[in-house]
Formats: sequence, C-alpha cells, structure tokens
Amino acid sequence: MTASSAAIGAGDPQRRTAKLLIFGALLVGIVSAIVFSIYPNLDLAISQLLVDSQHQFSGRDSPFFNTARLLFNVLFYGACAVGLAGCIISLSTGRPWLSLSSNKWLFLAVCVVVGPLAIANLGFKDHWGRARPSTVVEFGGSKAYTPPLVKSQECPRNCSFFSGEASSIFVVCFAAALLFPAAASAWIVTGLILGGLCGFVRMVEGGHFLSDVIFAGVFMALTVAVIQMLFSAISGNSEPV
Repeated sequence: MTASSAAIGAGDPQRRTAKLLIFGALLVGIVSAIVFSIYPNLDLAISQLLVDSQHQFSGRDSPFFNTARLLFNVLFYGACAVGLAGCIISLSTGRPWLSLSSNKWLFLAVCVVVGPLAIANLGFKDHWGRARPSTVVEFGGSKAYTPPLVKSQECPRNCSFFSGEASSIFVVCFAAALLFPAAASAWIVTGLILGGLCGFVRMVEGGHFLSDVIFAGVFMALTVAVIQMLFSAISGNSEPV
C-alpha cells in the first residue's frame, strides 16, 4: 500500500461519519419541514404542555433548570477553552497536544466559531425574526407566532430560530465524532441526548420552541460535516481531520 492510499484509507472513518451526519441531518430536516408545514401550530401545542397553572413557563424561574442551563454553558465554554489551548500549544510547539494535531484543534475551533456563533447567532437568530415562545400572544406576550420555516419581523435580534445554546452542545459533540472516529457513534448519540436536553431546558424556560431545537441539530450536523470535508480537501487527505 502506498503512502497516498494509506492516507486516504485513514480518512475513511471520518468521511463515513461526515456522510452519516449529512444523511441524518437531511432526513431529519426534510421530515421535520414536512411535519411542521402540515401542522404549523405544532410548536404552540407542544409549548402549551410546558406552561403551568399560572400560564407561565414552568422552568422560567426554576433553580433546577437555571442550574442545568448554567452547566450546559460551562460545558460549552470549557470545550472552547480546551480547544483554544489546544490550538495555541500544538501550533507553537509543532507537536500534538492530548493526542490531537494542530489541524484537529483548528477544526474544532472553526466548528465552534462557524456553527453556534456565525450561523446560529449572527445568521439566523439575528435575521430570521421569529419571536420566542414567552413573547407570543398565545403565552401572554405581544408578538405574533410564526411557524419555524417562515421568516418574520416579530423580533429584531437574538430571536427564537434556532437555538444557539442547543447548537453549542450539538456542534461540540458532532465535531468530537470526527476527531475520535473510533467512538463516532457514541459521540453522535451523546450529542443528540445532551443537545436535546439543553434544548428542552430552554423550551421549559420559554426561550425556544421544539422546532428551534430540532433545526439546531440539523444545521450543526451539516456545518460540522461540511467543515470536515473542506479540511480534508485542503489537506489533500495527507492528514485528514
């Protein structure tokens, strides 16, 4: 086996994982788009289940859910701190750190910046205009409800679609699935569970609808997979992510 073919073979697990993320994201995204198009008020019906007898979202002032939200934020920013340290140490020394080479640390950094920051927060949340559950008329607010895939003007910035905090958990775990291909399935499942739980916390607090969480996972899976493919193309598969 030549060095070139060996390198390509080494990249196979990552490519398979990237394709799995793309296929899964497209499948979930298309099915969800169809369901929410047929039942445009499904988000309202689900959010109604999270409202208490006082017509307030049950987790809005809950110490338990506030703590859970804090823990998810600590998890994300902790991953960011480790990623930054990995970039600095591996690039400055020219050697791997924690068994990951510099391009792998850069991959994680790019995923975090492009996914939750650029696409979720600066992109959709600041331009899609979907009002958060706690601010719509149906739950005591003054804003009009809009389905997930309908662009609106009800919110100027930091809006509901799609969840930035759920995105932050999804993107870290999906990126880890590509960094540690031997445990890719475990990382994807972990991402779905933790990202879903993070999204549920935000739903109970009235910050997001179910579709905001679902599409956060969809967009982050696609983002990580595309970034992986770009890194592999740039490296020529000689040192695949």
